[in-house]
Amino acid sequence: MIIKNAKIVLEDKIIENGYLIVENKKIAAIEEGTTVKEGIDVEGKWVLPGFIDCHVHGGYGVDFETGDENRFETFAINVAKEGITKYLQASVTNSQTNNEKYYQEFGTFMSTKNQVGAKCLGAHMEGPFISPDRKGAHEVTLLIKPNIEITQKLIDLSNNNLKMVTYAGELQDGSYTSFLIENQIVPSIGHSNMEAYEFEKDYNLGARHITHLFNAMSGVDQRRPGLATAALNHHDVLVEVISDGIHIHPDTLKMIYDHKGPDNICIITDAMNAKGLPDGEYRLGELKVIKQNMTVALKETGVLAGAGATFDHNVRTYQQVCQIPMTQLIKMTSINIAKQLGIFESTGSLTLNKLADIVVLDENLNVAMTIIEGSVGYKN
Repeated sequence: MIIKNAKIVLEDKIIENGYLIVENKKIAAIEEGTTVKEGIDVEGKWVLPGFIDCHVHGGYGVDFETGDENRFETFAINVAKEGITKYLQASVTNSQTNNEKYYQEFGTFMSTKNQVGAKCLGAHMEGPFISPDRKGAHEVTLLIKPNIEITQKLIDLSNNNLKMVTYAGELQDGSYTSFLIENQIVPSIGHSNMEAYEFEKDYNLGARHITHLFNAMSGVDQRRPGLATAALNHHDVLVEVISDGIHIHPDTLKMIYDHKGPDNICIITDAMNAKGLPDGEYRLGELKVIKQNMTVALKETGVLAGAGATFDHNVRTYQQVCQIPMTQLIKMTSINIAKQLGIFESTGSLTLNKLADIVVLDENLNVAMTIIEGSVGYKN
């Protein structure tokens, strides 16, 4: 496969007019100039590394818990429309019995069916180990403190495919953080009511990831600085940002970008099953929600409940708010999280011998094509 007449965004520069050669799922060549060889003519569009979403529950009518036995494949196929080539699929707070059922089904998918569409890298467990004070759209009666035994069972049921856990760090003494790190699972502090100083315990143990900064956490306060303050003060901590323009005000997006810089931000969607569907009533776990345009909120309280925006929308929003150069933008969409997940040697940037995970965007950053490990997964 040849992708030609492309504006190629590399880690350190932009090739204004060039072409890529893909062979055996990998990038075999990146060249400046034109070629007369047959290929996909992208007519001057942007060519970027494929997007990686480390926090997405679902969309298009399915999620981790909702849908039939083919729900994970359904999501993988559809999410390629957004330019996503790799992702972690997130669960919400469930009963222990249901969690065991869902993680066993997920483990089967990962072992035998993860063959179509964008490639799932594993699960991101968001809840039940979170603070009742910062529960967001999680069922409060199911919340418990971080538990190693329960987590180990889910690791086993998922065939070792649990890759990230969101939990409130103040609800454990550090032993849970250490357990996750020892098992090569990314510890992500979130849905937390901690004071900033309490984060130091987990930071010193190696925690370097924050779940959806500013959403469902203690904030920036002059007398009780919380998790958001700690996340901003530690420049080597990677923060997830839901940059849909709904979860975080544009002025706050600017503050995050100016303070953290593009090296320490990863764009996420936190999208739920109603993404890509008409407005109306849906469910997030056991909770009823209402979707209106890209906003999804609990029917009973109006609290935001996941999201309805696509990854490419969030990319456009953040880029437009902060006028982010393309070589910096790809850090926030692909490079940073690939490094965090330990997969940067194989994907996350357009580099020789890496997997051909590629998104083609038009001048307005709309997705024109998604190429997943050398195969076209979506074409507009």
